[in-house]
Amino acid sequence: MLDLSDDDALPDLAAEAAADRRGKPYVASVGKCFQVLKAFRRGQTELRQRDLGLTEICKLSGLDKSAAQRFSETLVTLGYLEKDPGTRRYRPGIALIDFYYTFMVSHRLAQIAMPILIEASKVYDTTVNLCELADTDAIYTVRIPQAKASYGTMLAGRRVPAFCTAPGTVILAHMPEAEADAVLAASDLRRITEHTLTDVTELKAQMAEARRKGFHVSDQQSQVHNVSTAAPVLRQDGRAVAAVHIPGYAPQWDLESVHEKLVPLAVDTARRISDSLTEAM
Repeated sequence: MLDLSDDDALPDLAAEAAADRRGKPYVASVGKCFQVLKAFRRGQTELRQRDLGLTEICKLSGLDKSAAQRFSETLVTLGYLEKDPGTRRYRPGIALIDFYYTFMVSHRLAQIAMPILIEASKVYDTTVNLCELADTDAIYTVRIPQAKASYGTMLAGRRVPAFCTAPGTVILAHMPEAEADAVLAASDLRRITEHTLTDVTELKAQMAEARRKGFHVSDQQSQVHNVSTAAPVLRQDGRAVAAVHIPGYAPQWDLESVHEKLVPLAVDTARRISDSLTEAM
């Protein structure tokens, strides 16, 4: 079983390293630059390391030593990586946060959702998240943490597998079946906990139930001692563009209390965001 910690989820390394570029404009040097940057996310999830040496960058990026060094040093010059003069190890540079700001300030859905999510988080003093689909993952784009949340659960950008998480399930449930099937086919359907469903037939039945009910509750499928719920943020055509996700951690929350309190909150919050999104169109 995989260990899915609060910090991040394991990415599909093979899929990222061998992206299908047939018939698409592609500049190899730009692609290699991003391979180096993505190596640091892989380093955090695979090696649990915040900084990387050149050998580790080579391994995680798939580049040879000469190329990895050239691109790493270029990124240091530009401020996107920093290099410790003593250890000669690299870590993400502060300039990377510019990309996050640029994305968020132009992300209309996040602007609409933020005040509604903040209001929802105050009802039970609980974390409330907005998640969107990115390849085979659900990615947290907005996070409103509760006061006692751990550092990793406060940060936007965390990825979790869509197939076994509440937000991923409701998003997949509210998209065309062929597209959802393609996501499942591309997913690494390994067990994360003893409760994780990996059988495609069972996963599709779970998605059908989520579509019928308008929400999904995940009982420790991606993280032990965590019963979470999610509801879809819908476009006018009924397709999900995101999900409102509310985690419930033991001992404060159990399956019964999540159904009683957090499910209605998630559904109402998602509906309000959906309505506001429609009005803004």
